[in-house]
Amino acid sequence: MATKPKRRVLAHGRPGIKAKITQLDSCIFAHTQLAFEDYLSNRRDSGCLMTFDFKKLTPGSAIADITDPATLFDALPNKAKGYGYLRAVQKTILDGWYRRRDERDLVIKTNTGGGKTIAGLLILQACIHEKVVPALYLAPDLHLQDQVIAEASKLGLRTVSDPKDSKFLSGDAICVTTMQVLINGKTRFGLAGASGRPPLPVGAVIVDDAHAALLLTEEKTYLQIPSEHEAYDELLTMFEDELRKQSPSALLEIQERDPSAKTLRIPFWAWYDRHEDVFRSLHPYRFSNDFEWSWPLIHDELQWCQAVINSKAIEITPLCPPIEKIPSFSGAKRRIYLTATLADDSVLVTHFGANPESVATSIVPDSAGDLGDRLILAPEDLNKAISFSDVRAMTYALANDHNVVVLTPSHERATRWSAEPGAIVSKAADISEKVKQLKTGHVGLVVIVNRYDGIDLPDAACRVLVIDGLPHAYSGTERREEVALRNSDAMVTRQLQRLEQGMGRGVRSRDDRCVVLLLDSRLIQLVSRADIAERLSPATRAQLVVSRRVAGELEGADIAKLQRVITQVIAGDEGFRELSRTALVGVSYGPALLSPSAVFLRRAYEAAVGGRTVEACQLAGKAVDVASNSGDERLAGWIGETFATYLHAVDRVRAQKALNTAGKRNPAVLKPIQGLSYQHVTAANQQSQLASSNLVNHFTTGDQLLLGIHAILADLVWDKERTDATEDALDQLAGFLGLASQRPERDYGYGSDVLWALNATSFAVIEAKSGATGDLIWKKDINQLAGSVNWCKTTYVNATNIVPVLMHQSTLVERTGTPPPGTRVLNQQKVEELKKAILVYATALAQREAYRDSGLVQEQLTSNKLLGTDLVSAYTVAARSQR
Repeated sequence: MATKPKRRVLAHGRPGIKAKITQLDSCIFAHTQLAFEDYLSNRRDSGCLMTFDFKKLTPGSAIADITDPATLFDALPNKAKGYGYLRAVQKTILDGWYRRRDERDLVIKTNTGGGKTIAGLLILQACIHEKVVPALYLAPDLHLQDQVIAEASKLGLRTVSDPKDSKFLSGDAICVTTMQVLINGKTRFGLAGASGRPPLPVGAVIVDDAHAALLLTEEKTYLQIPSEHEAYDELLTMFEDELRKQSPSALLEIQERDPSAKTLRIPFWAWYDRHEDVFRSLHPYRFSNDFEWSWPLIHDELQWCQAVINSKAIEITPLCPPIEKIPSFSGAKRRIYLTATLADDSVLVTHFGANPESVATSIVPDSAGDLGDRLILAPEDLNKAISFSDVRAMTYALANDHNVVVLTPSHERATRWSAEPGAIVSKAADISEKVKQLKTGHVGLVVIVNRYDGIDLPDAACRVLVIDGLPHAYSGTERREEVALRNSDAMVTRQLQRLEQGMGRGVRSRDDRCVVLLLDSRLIQLVSRADIAERLSPATRAQLVVSRRVAGELEGADIAKLQRVITQVIAGDEGFRELSRTALVGVSYGPALLSPSAVFLRRAYEAAVGGRTVEACQLAGKAVDVASNSGDERLAGWIGETFATYLHAVDRVRAQKALNTAGKRNPAVLKPIQGLSYQHVTAANQQSQLASSNLVNHFTTGDQLLLGIHAILADLVWDKERTDATEDALDQLAGFLGLASQRPERDYGYGSDVLWALNATSFAVIEAKSGATGDLIWKKDINQLAGSVNWCKTTYVNATNIVPVLMHQSTLVERTGTPPPGTRVLNQQKVEELKKAILVYATALAQREAYRDSGLVQEQLTSNKLLGTDLVSAYTVAARSQR
C-alpha cells in the first residue's frame, strides 16, 4: 500500500491545522495578486505593457464602411479637442468631391486657411475605405509634411512617411511625403521602364499646394550641366556651328563665360539629328551627382527635349514634364489637386497630364469670402514724393514692434533692405528656421530671397508684408521664355499667379490680418489694370477694391500718415475689419481658366513619346491655331517653335517654313536655317505723331500711361541677369518717344542689340552692356560696336549719320580697343538723366490725357530734349580712349 504524502497525513490527522493552512494560502494569494496588479499597473504606466484594444475591432469595422468623407469626420472616435465639427467650407468641398469622386483629376480651390489639409486627409481615408489604395498625400516640403502628419494625428488617422511601409501598401495608413521624394530620377516609388525597383501602385493621391508642386516638377525633370563640367564643353563644341548661325556675338560671350551672355537654344534640327551622339556623350556621367537625379527621367526621350545654353550651364528640358515616367502618379486612379491661388489651371494639363474636362470645373466653396483681412497699398503710387528710402525707414520703424517680411526676387535687391547678418535668407533650411522664429515671437525685419510660396506666416508672424518685385527667371529655359512672352497674356497670367502666391503668405486664416506693400512698378501696373486684375481670385479682387478706396483717401499723404494708417490696421482696427468683411460678403469663385493650347500641347507630347509623330504634329499645329485665334500672337509664335520641332521629324522643309512663320509672330524664337528676310526700319515723318499713336494704342488713361512708363524704366537697370529686359526697355521707350526701333541681333541673329531710327537718314546703333562691370570698356565690347556700325552702313546705304552708342557704366576704352568715330556712351549718370526726362514727359502728357494730342506731345519732346538726334547728344557722353 502506497504511503500518503506527509502533509496530507498531518492535515487529516490533527484537527485545526487544515483551517490554518487554508487561511495562510489565502493571505499569500491575496498578497501575490496585489503585487501582480501593481506590477501590471507599473508596466502600463511605463508603456511596456498595453491592454488589448477590443474597441478598435468592433466600431472600427463600421467606420471602415463609411466612404463619405464628411460623414467619416463625424464618426472618427479619436479626434483631438477642437475637432468637433467641420466648417461649412470643408463640408461643401467634401460633398463636391464625393459626388464626383470617380473622375480621375479634380481640383479643389479654397482660400488660404480654408482647411484644405483636413479635407485632403479625409478624402484619402474615404478612398481607403473604398479600397482605392494605397493612399498618398504629397506636401510641397518637409516643414509642411510635418504639419500634415500632425493634423492627421489630431484626427486620429494613421499615417506613415515611408512609401515602402507595409501599412501604406496594404491600405492601413496614408503615406505623407513630399513632391521631391516622388519626382526624381531615383524615386523610391520606382520609374517606368527602369530595371530593379518596380513602380509602387497608388490608388489615390492628394497634391497639396498644386502651384508649388508644378514648380517642383519643372525643377526635378530637367538636366542642368554646369559650365565647369567637362560635358558642357563637349556639347558646346558639338553644336558650335549651329549656335554661331543663331547669334555670333552671344556664342562668343558664352565661350568667354561672360555672365551677362544671353541664353541660346540649340536649334531643334541639329539636336534631333544628333541626339544619339548626345546620348553617347552624356551616358558615361549618368551616375555622377549632376546627372543621377534627372538623367533617368529624360534619357529615353532626348529627341523630344529642348537644350539651351548660356555661360553658366546647359539645360536639357523635355517639351512637357515626363510625368509618365512616374507610374505611381500617372497611373493613380484618383488625383486631387488642392490649391488657393492657381490662376491658370492649364498647367495641370501640360505638367501632370490632367483631364482637361474635369480640371475645367473646379470644386469650390459656396463663398470665396473666407479670407483674412488685407490692405494692399503701393506707397510710391500714393505720392510720387515718397522714395524707397522713406518706405525702408518706415518698415524699420514698424519692425520695432511687429514682424515685417520682405519678399525680393534677388540678392542684389535684398541688400537694399538690410546689412544685418541673418536678416536676409535664401536657402531652404535658413528660410524654414527663420519662419519658425517668426511664428514663436518678435523677430523684426526679415528679407526672403526668391521664395513666394510654400511659406506660412500666420497672425503675428507677419503683420506687414512687402513685395519688392516679382521673382525673376533664373534657369536658362525660363529666361528665354520670359523674353519671348514678355507682355503676352500667358506671361501676365503667370505673373499674377506669382503675385497672388506672394500676397497670400501673410494671411493664413479668416481671423488673420496683414498690410501688403507693393514696391515694384510692374506689380503696380499688373493690379491697376482692370482687364488684367480680373484674373486674380475673387476675394483678392474684392480686397483690391477696398484698398483702392483707402488709397484714394490717402492720395498725396506723406510717409508719416501712411505709417499711422498701417499701424491702425495691424492693431486690429474695428472699422477696417468691418470694411474688409463687408467687401467679402457675397464674393464667389469664378470659372477655371483653361487654355486650349495647353491641352493640345500635352497631347502632342504624349503622341511624340508614344511614337505617333504625325499625330503630334497635327496636335501641335492646333495649339498654334487656337493661340492665334485668341489674339495672343506672341504666344502663337512661341508655340510655333514647338510645332516646328515636331514637324522636323516628319517634314524638314515644312518645319523651316513653320519656324519662319513663328518668327514673324515672335522674333524671340529660333532663326530658320536660311534666316529671316531682314525688314528695314523706317523713321516716321513726324516723331510726335508716331509717339501719340503708340501711346494711345497702349494706354487708355493717363494713369495707365504713368504706370506703364514707370514699369519700363524699372527695367533699365545695371544687372547682368537682366540684360534682355534692359534691351527690351530701350526698344519700348523709343516707340513711346515716336522713334522707329528694332532689336536686330535678337530678331535676325546679326546687327546691333537695339537700332533707333532718329530720322529718315540718321540711326543710333546701340550695344547694351548693362551687365558689364569694371572701370574700362573692354576691346571685345568696342569691337562688337564697330561690327554693328559696319552692318548698319551696309544695310542702310542711304544713311548719312550713324551714331555708335554703347550703354556701359564706364566711358573709358582700354588702350587696345579702337572706338568707332563719334562713339557715345550711355553711362549710369546719363541713364538717370534720361529716366528723369522721360518721367517729366510722361507726367505732363498724362494730365488730362494730353498724349492724345500730337501737338502737345511735340512740345514735351522738344522741351525735354527727346527729339531725334537731340536725344542722343543730350543723354550720352563721348567715349574716351585710355592713354
